[in-house]
Amino acid sequence: MIIFLASTGLFGEERIIEGKLLQFGRMLGTGNEFIQVLSNDLSPELSRLHNQTIRVLCQMRGENCDPIRYETYPFSESKGLADWTLKRIPNYVNRGYFAFNPTVTPDGQSIFWTVYSSKGKSGTQRIWFAEKDDKGFWRDGKEMPAPLNNDLNSAVIAVLPSNNELFVFGSFGDDEATRKIQFEFQEKKEELRRNTRDEMEFRLKEEQLAYEYLRKLTNLQNKATVPLYKSYKEKGNWSYPKAINFPDFSNIYLKNNTSVFGGSTLSSSGRILIYSVQQPDSQGKLDLYVSIQKEDGSFAIGKNLGEIVNTSSEETAPFLAGDDRTLYFCSDGHKGLSVYVTKRIGDGWDNWTKPIEVSANLKGVNFFSIPVNSDWAYVSKEGQLYMAYLPRDFRPNPVVVINGKVLDEEGNPLGAEIHYESLTRLEKRGSAKSDSKTGSFSLVLPYGEKYGFYAERPGYLSVSRNIDLTESKQEDAKLDVEFRLPTLAVGRQILLNNLFFETNKSEISKDSEPELDRLANFLKSNPKLKISVEGHTDNVGKKEHNLELSENRAKAVADYLISKHGINSMRVRTQGFGDSQPISSNDNAGDRQKNRRVVLQIVD
Repeated sequence: MIIFLASTGLFGEERIIEGKLLQFGRMLGTGNEFIQVLSNDLSPELSRLHNQTIRVLCQMRGENCDPIRYETYPFSESKGLADWTLKRIPNYVNRGYFAFNPTVTPDGQSIFWTVYSSKGKSGTQRIWFAEKDDKGFWRDGKEMPAPLNNDLNSAVIAVLPSNNELFVFGSFGDDEATRKIQFEFQEKKEELRRNTRDEMEFRLKEEQLAYEYLRKLTNLQNKATVPLYKSYKEKGNWSYPKAINFPDFSNIYLKNNTSVFGGSTLSSSGRILIYSVQQPDSQGKLDLYVSIQKEDGSFAIGKNLGEIVNTSSEETAPFLAGDDRTLYFCSDGHKGLSVYVTKRIGDGWDNWTKPIEVSANLKGVNFFSIPVNSDWAYVSKEGQLYMAYLPRDFRPNPVVVINGKVLDEEGNPLGAEIHYESLTRLEKRGSAKSDSKTGSFSLVLPYGEKYGFYAERPGYLSVSRNIDLTESKQEDAKLDVEFRLPTLAVGRQILLNNLFFETNKSEISKDSEPELDRLANFLKSNPKLKISVEGHTDNVGKKEHNLELSENRAKAVADYLISKHGINSMRVRTQGFGDSQPISSNDNAGDRQKNRRVVLQIVD
């Protein structure tokens, strides 16, 4: 086996060592070498991996390994494995607690899950999380602090691509009622303490009191409102969750007089919600429904996915992959409790292929999550977290991941709204937020359309980009972008990157309208602002023609703003420069394209 040097620490170098665990975790065999594994907190679980191949991050103590983290074979980058090979996530990650509902960030670098925490006769569900270190090992899991955990059940349902927006299940809008119940519990507990002399009797009655307290909190959570919330990362901390705007949400499924919600999933755009409830038109106990977000940000009443997907039993724990077409869910009504997959047909959300059980090897699995561009799914089974190797036939369609940063003119990170739209269909597709500490964001874009995306923040000029994905490919891809937002000040300028013309013509193409409509709204929001629209060309052709073309293109933009949106003509000045101000060489097609541009500049 190969030993990789990683880094040097205060107590000796760190090494990643791959080998077979021998002597019940006390020795690591790496071929011709045997390395002693020192005893520490990991020893009990390593002892249970006798004779298994592992990769371990060691803090070297001389020639001995003091284990820090590990993973078992097959490793994350292993290829050619048997379909749906299960790989257990190390116990140290979830610390041996009963764990389920793994939800992985799209980049695969963080994982959230739910831990059942018992309290006397009852218990609550708490959100835990873990992150990978820079060497690819999972760090120890931790319980998330308030506000995402409270005295009621909580769970992460989805993480949007930028990793700074969480979609959570819980109850966070009844603070006053919760405090009232807590105050009542403390008062009764103090009264019980005063009136009970025997310690054993006090403990028994306190447990009964606590059970009644939790029952009241659970009833508060189970009232007929949508239990779905969003939380944003702000300066490294998660915000207090706010309920999504879903006025027509309903669920009539009860077990033991308790409302049962079967889980939900959110598309990477944040606009498509698939959830599991019982409504009057349900096929069975719990059905899957889809709701599409409206222009005002609210979610419309859900539509049943139909009898192809739903059965007379329970369809729960949906997961919509990043391609917005592949839906995994759990059901006990098709071939027994297992994970099933169906594909969306066409452009709507009511036509699906017949669900297929993904594997008999996953019977008993009740949750499912896949990072973007990954060979592995994350599942839970019998209170343990696992990875499952994805067969190619069951993987989502390829997507393109946009990894970007939003910065100011000096290169400092900015928190901004990122929006993206279909320039093919002239429809909004979704939004994201950049991290205020790093400026980073991510988008997941399925193939099949041309997209425009832009960053905006109050007090700054909006900057846009576009990518043409109309030609589908059978491979995942990544693209890195950077937005530099100029402040609103005289002399600041931006390129109108999502403005398109036919070759050698000044007619504005239809897919330019979203960019120009935003520009018009920007001018309406800043009524004292005056701008200059400046046209430029490459050096192909005669200079007189290039100058005329650049002038006509600038005028076409002004005419659109004035005639369609009523912008005062005195606020929009135009000028053409032809090929006199290149920003790149004209030696090749790519550079000439950069020189063909329209610039917006603030002049007053």
